[in-house]
Amino acid sequence: MKTVKELVQAYAPHAIEMRCELHKNPELGYQEFQTTELIRRELTSYGIEIQELDGVKTGLTAIIRGGRPGKTVGIREDIDALPLVEETGLPCASVNGSAHACGHDIHCASLLLTARVLQDMREELGGNVRLIFQPAEEIGTGAKSVIAAGIMELEPKCDCIIGFHCSPEIDVGTVGLIVGPANASTDTININVVGPGGHGAHPYRCVDPIISSAYMLTQLQTVVSRENPAVQPAVLTFGTIQGGVANNVIPTEVKLGGTLRAFNEEGRRKMWDAIRRVAACSCEAMRAKAIVDIQEGIPCLLNHAEVIDRLRAAAGTVLGEEHIYNIPTPSPGSDDFALFSQMMPGAQFRVGTGTEDPQTRIGLHNPKNIFSEEAVAVGAAVMAQYAADYLK
Repeated sequence: MKTVKELVQAYAPHAIEMRCELHKNPELGYQEFQTTELIRRELTSYGIEIQELDGVKTGLTAIIRGGRPGKTVGIREDIDALPLVEETGLPCASVNGSAHACGHDIHCASLLLTARVLQDMREELGGNVRLIFQPAEEIGTGAKSVIAAGIMELEPKCDCIIGFHCSPEIDVGTVGLIVGPANASTDTININVVGPGGHGAHPYRCVDPIISSAYMLTQLQTVVSRENPAVQPAVLTFGTIQGGVANNVIPTEVKLGGTLRAFNEEGRRKMWDAIRRVAACSCEAMRAKAIVDIQEGIPCLLNHAEVIDRLRAAAGTVLGEEHIYNIPTPSPGSDDFALFSQMMPGAQFRVGTGTEDPQTRIGLHNPKNIFSEEAVAVGAAVMAQYAADYLK
């Protein structure tokens, strides 16, 4: 029987063709119909059993049943794109106005390659492999929606779960590993500051929500610096502020939108309380009123040590120890893989996509970034080896 590495090498050219097809035709969250059909077509051609999930219109799950009974490994990757116009100039560049500027086409093609390899090896597996092609990660609700639809209740149930994310900062051919917090939680902060408004020449006769908002914004910067422990990183950023229609009119309302990132659940919730308190009191001092809406988002992504240890061993087998990078600090970005790793031992590793070409190092969510196609085989080799080792 061929090894994981040999099977990956044999099937990688076809997987890269699939990646090119996905890259040309990116689809936004919950609109991944063509992508889902490509995945269904490929899995069916490999002889893999697809399991239907009520209410889930895009993305899918499938099961590889091993030759002997045992545990079940879950492998999850996301499939959606971003609302960006691609500017890479690649032959397989997007043709529809959206872009795989976060590497999800690499993720999807790599999981297809993993599936094909493990299907060939199924008689050697003492257990099963659940494949999860998840929609709508960029929206932040994809994992929540498929979990709510019962994906983790399907038999056989997963005992652990893994996945990866592309990383332009890491050299292609190398994977990055980190134990514990890997990605930050993310919450959406919306604040409406209201006051009677009035004539710009007579601010003393009204309440000015613009000045109140400006004062409130400066005070909110103390939430991270004074409410959160310095050894537990956090970020509070306001990206939108809207208010006013004329230079000489004090408006009645200003709307602000922001994001909170954290790596500690207790600190995260403490900062929610601080945002509400500081917003309310600072606006009250200016005779305005703050209406705060905090929408709980994705939790911190925690990588379990035992899963990382197994991933390290798998990467050592298929790549060599010299191609394992120990990530020094977690990312303030978020990923809804976190919801899966809350439910069972899990870990998301990173796969390098950077080369000597500076355009591969620009970064995620940039329409000019190029992701090296070599990452398709690298990610698949590590995931397939992990599953093969786990299910020996």
